[in-house]
Amino acid sequence: MLIDRRTLLQLGACATTSLVLPSMAATAPAPPATRLLIRNATVITMDPALDDMAQADVLIDQGAIREVGRHLPVNGAQVLDASEMILIPGLVDCHWHLWNSLLRNSAPVPGGPPFFASQQAISKRFSPELNELSVRLGLAEAAHAGITTVNSWSHNLRSPEYAQAELRALAASGLRARLWYGYAQELAPTAPMDFKDIQRVQAQLQSAGNARLDLGLAIRGPERTEAPIWEEEFAFAKAHALPISTHIAVSRQMQEKKAIQQLARRGLLNPSVQLVHATHADEQDLASIAQSGATVCITPLTEMRVGYGLPPVAALQRAKLPVTLGIDTLVLGGNANPFMLMQTCLNLAIATSGEEQLMTARDALHWATQGAADAMGIGKQTGSITVGKRADLVLIDTRRLGMFPVNEPLACIVQSATPGDVDTVIADGRIIKRAGQLVGVDLPALRSQAIAGAQHLLQHR
Repeated sequence: MLIDRRTLLQLGACATTSLVLPSMAATAPAPPATRLLIRNATVITMDPALDDMAQADVLIDQGAIREVGRHLPVNGAQVLDASEMILIPGLVDCHWHLWNSLLRNSAPVPGGPPFFASQQAISKRFSPELNELSVRLGLAEAAHAGITTVNSWSHNLRSPEYAQAELRALAASGLRARLWYGYAQELAPTAPMDFKDIQRVQAQLQSAGNARLDLGLAIRGPERTEAPIWEEEFAFAKAHALPISTHIAVSRQMQEKKAIQQLARRGLLNPSVQLVHATHADEQDLASIAQSGATVCITPLTEMRVGYGLPPVAALQRAKLPVTLGIDTLVLGGNANPFMLMQTCLNLAIATSGEEQLMTARDALHWATQGAADAMGIGKQTGSITVGKRADLVLIDTRRLGMFPVNEPLACIVQSATPGDVDTVIADGRIIKRAGQLVGVDLPALRSQAIAGAQHLLQHR
């Protein structure tokens, strides 16, 4: 099936690749309702200073949480009845290659090339419009699943147009987002990143003043480039006050390079550094991470599917490291299910340690909410149901089969819930999912566009 230029433009839902941010503002979501009162919910605050509350209310005004309590007055607010529902903070996904969402379940296939070889070959067929469409598809799944903050680790940026296409999708989604600006898949290990365009995007975001969007640097790191390259990238990130993220210790072979120790010896580990996967990090590595304040993001479902091994959840929990979770890629993960991620982490911690109480459902939910927000440096804005924070909230319907009876709400969230049980999602005070349906997303159109885009990408493999 061939797709002409006009159709590709339609797939991207945009007929321009303008490099100015006002084009993004035109697609920004509508402002939040002035006042919204969530009534009679079981509230899991994830705020250590607050208790969880049964049959409680949460008042939202101008996109912020204003009151949490019981029997709050309506005072002209729109009332959302949350009886028999559990209210949790919006979930935070900290590592996701949104750009390849169109390639869901396409690799590895029996008798076909390995996953990474497949991705590198197909990545060259993406246009900016297909990148944008792929990101839009992933963002729709994020909203459906109760994820209100996404981290888009974008390592298929081939020109400024690709970065701009992704920014348009992120801005239009209504979600809180970080673009981890990366590189093209086949960029030579001796070639530097496009520092000029990274500076352009940073200036663009700063001038736009969109508090929901920020920028980070996604690098290949010590396992995929030599020191002159990654040292320059770390220096650039520091000079421009950008957080930095790298895949590390992903396999036994890669761990032989002792990349975490290379960073530690140079004093480059700090709270602004995110280490992704760390599947084969050893005790020395974990001690270095703990001392530095760097964070670890694990993606259990994809790490197991691609053959990295079992993520060291028990060791991470024992070390009390700041851990976050990621969907990683729909190619390996199948779909966006943060609840399965949390349950898998809980199960792995117990199974590999033999200690039934080593990790709890609250610990797993912390990694996906307040802990993740803290790791991103936005813990004062989101991550818990706390007065003054932005209203990133998720209502889960316990009346659905497989959810009731609710004997322990936290366990119900981590061990029973699915994206289909998510009734309402509020992002920055704006309702983006209600009564189980996404708001403002034309799903039939998205589906037809995604199918056509995938056929175009996969037709010659």
